[in-house]
Formats: sequence, C-alpha cells, structure tokens
Amino acid sequence: MNKNKDKIYVSEIFGPTIQGEGPNIGKKSVFLRVAGCDFKCTWCDSKYTWDVSRVDCKVYTKKELLNNVLNLCKKTNTSHIILTGGNPCLYDFSDIIINLHQNEITVDIETQGSILPSWLSMCDLVVISPKPPSSGQKDIFLNVKSFILENAERTVIKIPVFNKEDITFLEKYYDAFEKYKIRIYCSVGNNIVDDCDEDIVNESLKAYRKLIDEIFNKTKMKSIHILPQLHVLLWGNKRGK
Repeated sequence: MNKNKDKIYVSEIFGPTIQGEGPNIGKKSVFLRVAGCDFKCTWCDSKYTWDVSRVDCKVYTKKELLNNVLNLCKKTNTSHIILTGGNPCLYDFSDIIINLHQNEITVDIETQGSILPSWLSMCDLVVISPKPPSSGQKDIFLNVKSFILENAERTVIKIPVFNKEDITFLEKYYDAFEKYKIRIYCSVGNNIVDDCDEDIVNESLKAYRKLIDEIFNKTKMKSIHILPQLHVLLWGNKRGK
C-alpha cells in the first residue's frame, strides 16, 4: 500500500473541533485521519478509512501534507494535531512531527498498538487503544507491554467497552499497568454507526450510565477514567466533527 515512503494516504483532515475522548477530551484540535488499517474491527465507526483506493482518499507527499496542516492550523488558530485513522503507524510521520513542533504545534497519536515505529517517542501523547474481544481482532498486549512501560511519561491506554467480556479485557490491562501509574481510560462503545440517527445521543448516554454502574459495582478498579464519546453526544457520527 505504501511502497513510496514519501506518500501518505489520507481519508480526511478537519478542524478545528474538539477531542472527544481520552485525557485531552474537550481540547481544540485538528484531526489528520489517515487511510489504511491493519485491523478490521466489527464496530469500527470509520470503515471508510480501510480502503485507500476510495475516490475521496487523497495521496500527499510529506511536504504537501505538512503545508496543508500548517495552513489549516494557522487559519483556524489551532495549535494541536491528532494523528488517527485507520492506523497512522503505517506511515512515517517523523519529519512532519519535527516541523509541527518547530511551529509550536503539539501532536497526539491514537493507534491500536499493532505497529510501534520509533517516531512514536516524538509525539507529545501516545494513546494506545487495544481492541477488546467485541472487535473481533487480536489482543496486542505482548506487543505493547514493553513500549508502554518504557514510554510511561507520554503514553496512556484507552479501551472502548461494548460488553462484559470487554470489561474483563479492560481489567487485564488495568492490573498490568495501573501499578506503574499508567493512566487508563475506557470509553463507552457506540453500536450506532450511521451518519444520522436521532436516537444516538439517548442510546449513547444510556450505555454510558450502564458502563459506569458495571465498573463501579462489578470491578475493583480504583483509578480508572470512564468517559463518554463527547463528539458523538454533540454531532453523532457526522464525518469531519
């Protein structure tokens, strides 16, 4: 897919908006969503990123992409970029991150942890989001364990939760990493993936309340962050939000 290392396939660049999940929830941000993913989660809300041959997928050189993002940040007075996907770790963002930092723009990345390039250490925040059993994908625990412990100062764990099996999966990561003061977040799963659904806010809030109750009543996790998907509550699954 990425034979030319100077090329990056992009599904969309949008903002300013807010980060809807994790430790920077609510932060004004520009999103850079790559195309291409080595996972195929059953409940993925951005399946359009899987296929790099889609007509709305754009191919940039690193220089073109950097200029595009810098111009958008300048135009919108935004100083924070989030690399997401798909899986941004399929590409080399090292030069882009260096230039963004030189322009006083911070960089977060969200990735499932299946691929761990060396340039991750350049990011201001690395959000490792292991996919639980409901995703139908493999557990990457052994792949990420060393990386998380070696990069504890800039790495957090964020796990989407859809069912009881996922809570057990969350507990596994909690038991492994909480004692090292790694921040662990869980977000309520979103089973409604259509762009426009009037019930999505109510369903999301009900699922969020249920998740809080289950974690409080059925687990022993003491230091856990239980978050909604704030962007879903505000805009549903509308692209570019």
